[in-house]
Amino acid sequence: MKTIFISGGSTGIGAACVRMFNSRGWNVAFMDINTEAAEALVSTLEAPQNVLFIPGSVTERADIHRAVVAAKERFGGLDSVFANAGIHRRNTLLDISDEELELVIDTNIYGTVNTLRETVPLLLERGGGSVVINASDQWFVGKAHSFAYGLSKGALGQITRSLSVDLAPQGIRVNAVCPGTIHTPLVDNLFEKCSKNSDKSIEELWQDENSLYSRGKVGQPEEVAELVYFLASDASSFCTGGHYLVDGGLVAGR
Repeated sequence: MKTIFISGGSTGIGAACVRMFNSRGWNVAFMDINTEAAEALVSTLEAPQNVLFIPGSVTERADIHRAVVAAKERFGGLDSVFANAGIHRRNTLLDISDEELELVIDTNIYGTVNTLRETVPLLLERGGGSVVINASDQWFVGKAHSFAYGLSKGALGQITRSLSVDLAPQGIRVNAVCPGTIHTPLVDNLFEKCSKNSDKSIEELWQDENSLYSRGKVGQPEEVAELVYFLASDASSFCTGGHYLVDGGLVAGR
């Protein structure tokens, strides 16, 4: 039985991945700061005995280390990692505070780097494996009022390329999923904040966002999870260094 480690696994795309890998026979270790959502998620799983939740923040390397050690003790090692945890803040270069910039970089960039620092050695112990990084369509395009987020996701896109070259000789594949707008709590929170600072309701903001996509609606976490599963599994054995859009054709149409 294979084992995956997922950061930010309590809600959204991370939770969809926990459910999918669990239902398909994998062991799953995941960490998140949202303990309540994590416990609720585990209670709904098909095989909860094959899942380990460890509370912690990716901004603290010690938390990641503790989670990875627990995963190894429980499951014997790791075959794959999904570096998923991240945050979004609405800002531009001219209005972002030092504190907010630092928070986004610490969470999205350092959080990912330190997750990989702690997990990749376990993949090496297995003789290889797969890394999947949650980047963004903002690896390909820029979006308004998304300075720090776009900066961080662009960095993750480059990390994907660099690591794929460095780790290929050691049998580790590295790829990135690049979602467009996915209906997750992160986006719900963003639209709630946007609504408070505009003359549009949350419902109107969702209508505007859905209209950007040819099928008339944004993506769902399960649609991203399908691609994460493919990239983590042996089915993608010839894929490394790639950035895979899950964006309903948004980037192609720009």
